[in-house]
Amino acid sequence: MSTRTATTSHRSGRTTSLTVVLLAFLTPIVIVIAAVFYVVTKGASRNGTAELNQRAMLHMTGLNPPTVNRLHARFSDRDGDLIADSPVEQTQFIDPPTIRFSFVATAEPEIYQKAWQPFVDHLSKVTGRPVEYVLFDDAKTQLRALRDGTLHVTGLNSGSVPTAVNVCGFVPIVTLPSPDGSGTASMDIITPARSNIVTPEDIRGRELTLTEPGSNSGYKAPLVLLRSDAGLDPGRDYTIRYSGSHDRSIEGIVSGEYELAAVTSDLIERALKQNRLKRSDYRVVFRSERFPTAGLGYLHNLKPELAITVRKAFHTFDWSGTSLESEIGVEDQPSTFPVADYKEQWSLIRRIDDASGTVHEVKD
Repeated sequence: MSTRTATTSHRSGRTTSLTVVLLAFLTPIVIVIAAVFYVVTKGASRNGTAELNQRAMLHMTGLNPPTVNRLHARFSDRDGDLIADSPVEQTQFIDPPTIRFSFVATAEPEIYQKAWQPFVDHLSKVTGRPVEYVLFDDAKTQLRALRDGTLHVTGLNSGSVPTAVNVCGFVPIVTLPSPDGSGTASMDIITPARSNIVTPEDIRGRELTLTEPGSNSGYKAPLVLLRSDAGLDPGRDYTIRYSGSHDRSIEGIVSGEYELAAVTSDLIERALKQNRLKRSDYRVVFRSERFPTAGLGYLHNLKPELAITVRKAFHTFDWSGTSLESEIGVEDQPSTFPVADYKEQWSLIRRIDDASGTVHEVKD
């Protein structure tokens, strides 16, 4: 073997050894870098997907974008109570020979028709006019009738009252009673007593049961208030499911089917009274400010003399001993309607509507 060949062979051997050493050294580094790149890119992908899911959830639930609802321009509010004033022009008054009345729209309106007959009779006696009870099985139809002036005196669920005021010219006069006599309730997020969910922060990563999108305390209030007060958004911080009703949500908490549920406190009290729920069954994780459970009143453009007698009927009706006693009566409280203060008592619901992007409108 020549000296040149031997030298070349020796150099080749050193090069091969160096390559093996470098590969042995660099391979773990390359693997680590590749792994970090994979994790980062996959994390970014997951974060991007989570962000898209959150945006879709916010859009679906109506939390974006916020809006500002006001009294419709065709109404005036000279006294600043946020309610439409009685018209100035005589031609704008309505003076129906028969007053049309309805309580809150429901799937089985005949039940309320029977329960509210004593008030219908009282309203007829005080106003001196016949009163017809109108059946409504959904709130949208009820609001359209109010807007069109074919429904004159009515009761609405609390979440529908701001729309009725701003769009239809509804004037709330009284609310329904509550166990504490205030005529108000709160939105409570409850969990089974045996769960380890104690604070609003514990809601993160859990499933919250709502009733249905038309409900204030069962839907809009928990979504808006968990965002504003606890920094929690659906989709990103917790998932949601639907029960269809407050009573079903309460049943799901009792049975342990639901981790969390948003319900109105007055229905919790009713369930306690009816022995469908015990205080040892649940824990309150989050509680809102208080708001009325319903509002009753009349159209702003009723002829003034008629409006006065309608007000009198609301303020003088006593349901003790009538069919309404079991429906709305509360022990150890007066059997008359509490007076409504729309500007103060519905402030939370108006804020929730604006924050959730709920536009006050009545569509045909």
